[in-house]
Amino acid sequence: MRVLCVDHEERSLNDAVAMCRENPAVDTVVGLGSADEVLEWSKMNRADFVLIDVELPDRSGIDLADELRKKSPLLPVVFLAEDARLAYEAFRVYPQNYLLKPLTKAALEREINRSLLARSLRDVSHIEVKTFGNFEITVDGSALTFKRSRAKELLALLVDKQGAGIPRAQAFTEMWEDREYDRKAQKYFDNILASLVETLRKHNISEILEIKSGRMRIRPELFDCDRYRFDMGDSEAISAYQGIYMYGYSWANWNSGFFE
Repeated sequence: MRVLCVDHEERSLNDAVAMCRENPAVDTVVGLGSADEVLEWSKMNRADFVLIDVELPDRSGIDLADELRKKSPLLPVVFLAEDARLAYEAFRVYPQNYLLKPLTKAALEREINRSLLARSLRDVSHIEVKTFGNFEITVDGSALTFKRSRAKELLALLVDKQGAGIPRAQAFTEMWEDREYDRKAQKYFDNILASLVETLRKHNISEILEIKSGRMRIRPELFDCDRYRFDMGDSEAISAYQGIYMYGYSWANWNSGFFE
């Protein structure tokens, strides 16, 4: 990973560069003190991750980030600031985070790990899950078809749980709020689950679903998902959200508030 650190304060810049060099995920670190230097450097180079002081002497760090994003729309940007005065304005360019100085090793490691995970999710292009608007899952660009609409909803529910395992009774209760999970309901739900398993097997993506000890979970590391990238501060995913999350599923309405 190539990291670009931008700060007009020499001590702060040197500290950031030193911490980046100590991080095993970082291959190259470049430290620059002005926006003009950054723009000149970026003509021939490209960073994988950027730390930018929001207040530079020759240009706003926010405007600089906006310029860099024109060349690299998915570039992870973390702002550094003395205080939170410009935090609201900074988020107009959808940064990964806005941190107060002094930068710590723990904070830097956390942000680098977030950017690496977001990149790994984008790289898993074989399977893509769309939760903004209608729920859809595609494999190599082709949408999966489900024999049972409830099987598709069950998959959507598991995606919403973000890898957390849930028992069948809980899944049933969330999908059918007004029904008791009795023996008849158990048998019906087993058929729904079997249909989901068959659909995933048919499309050769059985590995995204894990069933152990009566609990079900999806494996988030095996597919790309707009909701997961949104939570990581990915600017593309944030821009894609238009106020609708998994349209048509009543249980999803409770979670849509987390995006506001």
